[in-house]
Amino acid sequence: MSDKNLEIELESSDQLKDFNETIVDTDKLIDKLKTLIDSNNLLSISKDVENIKAQFYIKLKNTEKDKSDIEKKFKKIYNQYRLEKNTLRKKIEKEEENNLKIKKDIIAEIKELTNNIEIKKETFNHFKELQKKWKDTGYVNLKYKNDLWQTYNHYVEVFYDYLRLNNDLRDIDFKKNLKLKTKICEKAESLILENSLNKMHESLQLLHEEWKNIGPVKKEDREILWQRFQEASKKINKKRNDHYTELKRKDQEKIKLKKEICGKIEAISNKTFKNNTEFNTALNKFNELVEKWKSLGGVNKKDNKHCWKDFREVQNLFYKQKNEFFKKRKENNKKSIQLKSELCNEAKNLENDTNWESSTKKIIKLQDKWKKAGHTFGKASDKLWKEFKSSCDNFFNAKKKEQEKINLETNKKKASKEKIIKKILDFKLEDNTDKNIEFIHSCVSNWKKIGEIKNSYKLEKNFKEVCFDLIRKINISQKEKEKLKQDTYINLIKDNLNEVKKYKLDIKQKITEKKKEIDQYETNKSFFVANKNNNSIKNQIDDKIKKLITETEQLEKELKHLKKL
Repeated sequence: MSDKNLEIELESSDQLKDFNETIVDTDKLIDKLKTLIDSNNLLSISKDVENIKAQFYIKLKNTEKDKSDIEKKFKKIYNQYRLEKNTLRKKIEKEEENNLKIKKDIIAEIKELTNNIEIKKETFNHFKELQKKWKDTGYVNLKYKNDLWQTYNHYVEVFYDYLRLNNDLRDIDFKKNLKLKTKICEKAESLILENSLNKMHESLQLLHEEWKNIGPVKKEDREILWQRFQEASKKINKKRNDHYTELKRKDQEKIKLKKEICGKIEAISNKTFKNNTEFNTALNKFNELVEKWKSLGGVNKKDNKHCWKDFREVQNLFYKQKNEFFKKRKENNKKSIQLKSELCNEAKNLENDTNWESSTKKIIKLQDKWKKAGHTFGKASDKLWKEFKSSCDNFFNAKKKEQEKINLETNKKKASKEKIIKKILDFKLEDNTDKNIEFIHSCVSNWKKIGEIKNSYKLEKNFKEVCFDLIRKINISQKEKEKLKQDTYINLIKDNLNEVKKYKLDIKQKITEKKKEIDQYETNKSFFVANKNNNSIKNQIDDKIKKLITETEQLEKELKHLKKL
């Protein structure tokens, strides 16, 4: 085929009618191939794909690009198309084979319907269902289509012919069938006396097969006869079922108990034994359960095998746990002995440490570690415990003695300070102001000489209050009183950096508030016009501003003084 003919064939395709001389290179042909494959049924585009292939190789022959890479790209898409097309074709062929089988089965079922002695409503409905199934079933291969349809049509016609003929013959057949089915009922009723359960059961099955092969009887006899046969069948089946039900019940009861025992053994085996007491308790329980399991006896062969399998598994699980317990106990004991030996050394080193606060924390931490180290056994364990306990006892006894000494000293200091407070409370002011002030200074000095007492906030507060109360009673100006109170307070806190810092912050806050108040008064003053009515108010504001300025300056002096401390 010439190049020109290939182009003409390509252009004539329905799928590629827009594919013309405007496609002048291989890349566009590759893109067109991919689009065609992605958007169409693979079996319907064979001609179009081959046209693109022919056109591609014509263009490839004349291209100046790297032909190897371009051809590789095209082949990848084309080969994938061939693979998917073959897969799809095989799938369709399989579906057609399956459809052929279904339609053949439908024909067979329609044919079978004509073998019924009586055409009932259910039979006719089934026939109509088969017709619908035929219609709904997909295509078959063309080579089978015509023959298959002719065969199907033939048996459809036969069925309708048989439907008409059946009404004339059924009465004769009804009588014959009644006699046969009555005899089957009699045989079934006599089977109840059979001693062999297996023979009784097998005979009943044969009678049921025989019943199925006999056609129908008259409608009025049908239910009565069937009920008779069913009643006899029920008695036979009940006799047999009762026997096996009882055997099964006993087995199931045993199996249930055996499973419960296995579950209990498994539960014991899944526990981690923390000590010998827990292990011995578990071992005694395990032995008890094993004996109980064996005493139940065997069950049917199939279930008995499974029971023994489960029993052996949980036994092995317990033995494994037992071995692990002893192995782990030995390992843990070795580790615990080593750890406790180290703890003993640490406790020994802390025994004479008088840094009570930090050493107490360390000792308590060691005691906690000792507890967590776990139970140990053997002579080494007893020896280590005695050493560790001795070191801890020595430390806490020494600490107790020291604390008693501290408490005694604290009580002495407290008593001395309480005496000073009482002295202030009992003090009677003299006419000589300097002596009164001197008394306060001496009390403060003596108070500080005694030293600080931990957790004595209330005592310190009480001392300040009685001092300030005495100052208020001294016959000096208010300004002098405030100055004396301030000096007294500073003298008390100057050695306490935290208190000094706190006092500084308090003064700074007061200065800030005073300045804000001054600014507010200055702002308010500007609203008044200079006239007789407003002068009085302005003067009042000025007085308040002056007072605030004086107070602020005093606070700033105080703050400056504090910074020197």
